[in-house]
Amino acid sequence: MKFYKYLKFKILAAVLLLIIILCAAFIRIVPDYSTSRGSCVVTIFGYYKYQKGYCLKENRILSNEELLRNAAINYFKRYHDYEILRNTIIDEHDIKNFGHSFYTAHISKLYLIGDFNEENWFDFLVENTDRKSFDYEIKDKTQIDISDLSKYFVYKDEILGFKKPIILSEEKNPFHNGKMFLEKSFLIKENQFFVNYVDVDDISFYIEYNVIKNLMAIKSGYESLENFNKVLAYTHMKNLRRKFSYDNCGNINFDIKAPAEQELDMWIHGG
Repeated sequence: MKFYKYLKFKILAAVLLLIIILCAAFIRIVPDYSTSRGSCVVTIFGYYKYQKGYCLKENRILSNEELLRNAAINYFKRYHDYEILRNTIIDEHDIKNFGHSFYTAHISKLYLIGDFNEENWFDFLVENTDRKSFDYEIKDKTQIDISDLSKYFVYKDEILGFKKPIILSEEKNPFHNGKMFLEKSFLIKENQFFVNYVDVDDISFYIEYNVIKNLMAIKSGYESLENFNKVLAYTHMKNLRRKFSYDNCGNINFDIKAPAEQELDMWIHGG
């Protein structure tokens, strides 16, 4: 009886060892930022295809433009998801501790702005700033959905952007706390996906206090690709990150939990 138990144990151990060896030989992990884990398990054959640049879900290699289009749309989707999570955890904190929520932030919307373009955006903002209210007169504003963004993409010199200025803002006036995306908005460089936008509030601030040096730095920071890495790579605010890893299908590693928790901490402790 003991012999049969021992034999059964040996067989099971051998089977498990064989499975482990086969997994080590034929199973690999590759990036997949569309999943919560940020990766997926594939066969050795899928791994080799991924290493060659294949998007495994589409079984083909995407062009640089296709990668940028997918990554750009995913950036806006993940930013939207971050804001929903941020509002949810802050509301839950306030309700738990005070009985109701004091948090008033809205979910950002996308606006198509028709008054200016790639050539005149800087002069337009400078000339039309109300120095007392930090406000702008908006004559042509249309709210658009993320699903409609591809209609406005323009691809030139391996950079993706928009035919007309698009503003991402949670305010009724999009220029308040708005992020303005122009023709030079998205770039893949050194195996990283970069996001480039103009912070409109900064322009108002520097005009009000006549800080010409900083005002011109905003313009050159947007326009000069030599400044891309320096301008885009660093920020202490995690929700303002502009540099991401990406996979072969154009998904990006935009972690929405960390910035939402950072906002909660700032809400509780100030900052």
